[in-house]
Amino acid sequence: MAEATSGHRESERTCWICFATESENRLAVWRHPCQCRGSTKWVHESCLYRWIDEKQNGNSRMKVTCMQCRVEYLIIFPQAGAFTMLLERAQDVIRQCSPFVAASAFLGSIYWTAVTFGGITVLQVLGQQRGMELIERGDPFFLLVGLPFIPVGLILSRLIRWEEALLRLWHNRHNIARKLPLINWLFSSQAQARPPAAAMDLYQPLVPDEPADFARIFCGAILLPSISMLVGNLLYSKKAASPLQRTLLGGFTFIALKGILKIYMRQRQYLHKSRRHIVDYTEENVRQYAPPATPSTQASRQFAGRDEQEAAVAAVATETLTPTQDAEDVRQQLVVSVPDCPYTLLIS
Repeated sequence: MAEATSGHRESERTCWICFATESENRLAVWRHPCQCRGSTKWVHESCLYRWIDEKQNGNSRMKVTCMQCRVEYLIIFPQAGAFTMLLERAQDVIRQCSPFVAASAFLGSIYWTAVTFGGITVLQVLGQQRGMELIERGDPFFLLVGLPFIPVGLILSRLIRWEEALLRLWHNRHNIARKLPLINWLFSSQAQARPPAAAMDLYQPLVPDEPADFARIFCGAILLPSISMLVGNLLYSKKAASPLQRTLLGGFTFIALKGILKIYMRQRQYLHKSRRHIVDYTEENVRQYAPPATPSTQASRQFAGRDEQEAAVAAVATETLTPTQDAEDVRQQLVVSVPDCPYTLLIS
C-alpha cells in the first residue's frame, strides 16, 4: 500500500512555477519543454507562457533557456506576413541603434558646449572686436578643433597643484639642503663636534594631501577667464592697453594671490596640528579642558563606571560570604550602596 502511494506521488504532475498538482486542475495543459526530470519536469503551459514573456521583456525573438538544464526552449511561431516581418526587423534595428544615437547626442552636446565656451573665452581675452575678427577669418577646422581644447586645458591646468609642491619643498628644505656637498660637510662636522643629545620621541605630522574635488576644479576652471578679465580691468586698466595683456596679468595675479593665501592657510593648519598635545585624564585637566558634558556623554560615563562598581560589589560578596551563613543573613549583609547607583546583591 505504501509503495503504491509513493508511486502515485511520483507519477503525479506538479508545476514548478505555481506548484499546483494535476489533481487540482484537470483542464490544464501540461508541457515538459526541457530535459529536466523529477519535480521540475512538468509545467503548466499558461505558466510557462507568462514566464517566457517576463524573460523576453517585449523581444519575442529572444532565446529562452531552462534555468536548470540550460536547454533552449523550442518556441514555434506561425508564419507571419512579409510586411509584419519588415516592421519587426525595423523595430529591432531601432532598438539596437538607440543607445548609440543617445550617446552620440550626449557627446555632441558636450562638444558644442565646449566650442561655445571656447568662443566666449576668446572674446573675453582678446576683446570683442579682435576676437570676432579672429573667429571670422580663422580656419574653420582650426576653430572646430582648437576651441574645445580651451575648457579642457583650463580643467587640466587646475589639476597642477603647485601650491602643494611649494609647501612640501618648504617642509623638506633641510633634507634637500643637506644633499648639497658643502652643506652636507658642514652639517657632518658640526654633528661630530657636538656630543650626542638625548633621544627625543617627537612626532611630526605629515602634510595631508587635499582631496580632489571635481566640482570645485570644474567651477574654478570655467570661472578663471572671467575672473582674470575682472582683475585685469581693475588693476591694470591704465598700465596695459591691450585686453589680452590685461587678462593675462589679471590671471597671473589672481592665481598667485590665491596660491599664497592657500599656502598660508595650509601652513597654519600644519603648525596648529603639530603643536597639539594630549594631557593626562585627571580631575583638574577635566575641569580645565573638557567640554561641558551633555546628557549622552553623562550616560555613557555612568554606564562605563558601573562595570567597576559591580566588580567591587562582587569582591565584597566573595569576602563576606562563608559556608555557614544563612541566605537571609547574606541578603541583609550584602546590600551595598554606591553614590547615584545603589546595588543590592542577592545570593541564594
